[in-house]
This record gives sequence, C-alpha cells and structure tokens, in this order.
Amino acid sequence: MTYAPHRSAPAAHRAPARRALLHEDGVDVHPVRARLWIAGGVAVSTALVAFGAWAIVTTPATVTVAEPGDPPAAGFAFDVTGLRCGVPSIGPEGMEQKATGQFCLLDLKVTNNSGEPKLFDSGAQRVHDTNGVPYAVAEQAAVFLNDGGSSLLAEVEPGETVTGVLPFDVPSDVQLSEATLTGAMSTAGVRVTLPDPR
Repeated sequence: MTYAPHRSAPAAHRAPARRALLHEDGVDVHPVRARLWIAGGVAVSTALVAFGAWAIVTTPATVTVAEPGDPPAAGFAFDVTGLRCGVPSIGPEGMEQKATGQFCLLDLKVTNNSGEPKLFDSGAQRVHDTNGVPYAVAEQAAVFLNDGGSSLLAEVEPGETVTGVLPFDVPSDVQLSEATLTGAMSTAGVRVTLPDPR
C-alpha cells in the first residue's frame, strides 16, 4: 500500500478587507471627502457662470467711428441742439425711472438723407466723459421722453427731420465731452463735441 501524504486544499483567495479610514470621532472619512469634492465643484461652476453673466452685463457695447470724409452714418445726419444734466428722474409719477447717478439729456435732430425709410436705433448712441468712458442710452427713460408725435423712436421717412431727447444715466461727478452718433450699431458713427450743459 502506498502512502500519499495528506495535502490540505489551497485556501481560497480573499481580497484584503478594506480598512475604513476613520476620523477621531469614528466617522468614515471617504464619504466626507467625496461630498467636499462635489460641493467644491458645484461652487466653482456657480462662480464661473456668475462671472460670465457679470462680464456680459458690464461690458460696454462699442460703436465704430467714421473717419473724416466718410459718408453720413447709415444715411443719417445729426445736429446736437442742447445738453442738460442733473436730472434725478424721468417719467410719470409712480412710474418714474430714477437715475443711479444723474440723467443727462441730449437734445438731438436727426435727418434721413437716404432714399428709403430708416429706423433710427436710439440704443446704439453713446456719450463719453472727459476720460473717454462711454455711456449708453437709458432705454425706458427714452420711451417716456419720446412717446408722442414724430420722434426718434419711429421710422424716419426720406428727407424727414425728427427731434427728440436721449437720456443717459451717468455718475453725478461726471462731465460729458463727446457723443458717438450712428444709425445702427453695425454702422460707423460720427463723433461730435458736446456743448456745455445748461
């Protein structure tokens, strides 16, 4: 009889047990770290979105300025007839638009020198202070100022001249020196020197 030495069956391979990394108070640290990473990612994403929105809102639109000798801006000719500053609010009582600083009101004549009706884009107009900082038209206040008759907000017929007032909300300590006037945002404008406010 042949003797065969007894061999025990090989033990099944077991994955080493995962040791939980515990904080001093016995809380498993891994889920806590995961939550912190997720919260951090959400906060960074929110900050980036907010910054993008801020950049869009605060970036001033630019208007190309025509060189001397260029044709009139989109067929329009302009005549600045006055400037008034220090106006605190515009509009009917209960609906008035209050200035953040002050409203400066630009009195303007616009003539359509083209051979077709054209819409004057009031929102494309800019005034500039003595440091060159541009300011856009306060659109809602402009509606209150030009809500009757032939105005800057209506289509201008060929050869027609219309008058109106463009309001600009500027800081109280700002002095305006120039305006860039154009028919539309996509067309070159003309730079004019503003009169002293009265």
